[in-house]
Amino acid sequence: MLITNPIIGLAPMDGITDAPFRYITDIYGKPDIIYTEFISVKGLILGKPSIQRMLLRHKIETKTIAQFFGCEPEYFYQVALVALEKGFDGVDINMGCPDKSVFHRGGGAGLILQPKLAKEIILSVKKAVKDGKEKFNIKKNITISVKTRTGYKKHETKEWISHLLEVEPDVICIHARTFAQKYSGLADWSQIGIAADLAKNTKTKIFGNGDIKSREQALERIKEFNLAGVLIGRAALGNPWIFRGVIPTTEERFMVLLEHCKKFVEFFPTADLSIMRKHLAWYVKDFPHAAEVRNALMQVKSIDDVKKILSTVVPSIQ
Repeated sequence: MLITNPIIGLAPMDGITDAPFRYITDIYGKPDIIYTEFISVKGLILGKPSIQRMLLRHKIETKTIAQFFGCEPEYFYQVALVALEKGFDGVDINMGCPDKSVFHRGGGAGLILQPKLAKEIILSVKKAVKDGKEKFNIKKNITISVKTRTGYKKHETKEWISHLLEVEPDVICIHARTFAQKYSGLADWSQIGIAADLAKNTKTKIFGNGDIKSREQALERIKEFNLAGVLIGRAALGNPWIFRGVIPTTEERFMVLLEHCKKFVEFFPTADLSIMRKHLAWYVKDFPHAAEVRNALMQVKSIDDVKKILSTVVPSIQ
């Protein structure tokens, strides 16, 4: 498969890639594709407000994919219809989350041990997309993708990815670690290369994920392993500019931090701003006394508190 327009996108991250984060990343990073945080299929079907707000949309043109986790094909069918009705550009099935509670309930990376069920879920989403496009009169292409890992306790890339390719999802994104590794050690990109070779004569595109620190490195990985794209996760925390390969000034970083806070309040007016504290810490680095500023930001309760602290470093912030 000759890759002519490789994708560099924002990876889904639990508790992080919510609507305000996606908005900021889109405006200042301009990634090619954006994923939501992972959403429980059962929680969404049961109508939990905290789950429903995960599907809030921000007004952008960038392709945005809703990611779901669970192990019930019938629930995946229903939530895929919800995603289409809300205008998302695709449905991603999480088959890689290493969280033990998700794993033991059969979702996330737990599906690596259940290839038959994994394929049933993909087929269920395919049917939902077909039915949903007709029901909601959707003309655009809807991407069906899987985000997964290379195996359970050891790399089983060839066997596992071959199972998934049998039902032809549009995209398989592989985090180059096993379930057992979680986020420790180094991502083994040679395993992603194995998957790319397996998919060479199929309709499925392969994305890679794991330990990408810059746009330049993403492009190198795409070329080295003949990938259709790369998703960037942790390196984008407090750094939406990574997708454009831009290094912001401290003032630019702080202005975007402040805008991120305002967007959080706009999307979630009744939520406690303390939820934003982890994001604030990620923005504050690479300048004298950054640690002191981070510590102060861990106590904020309002946007005025944030402004007051930032203005000690950048007086133009009022």
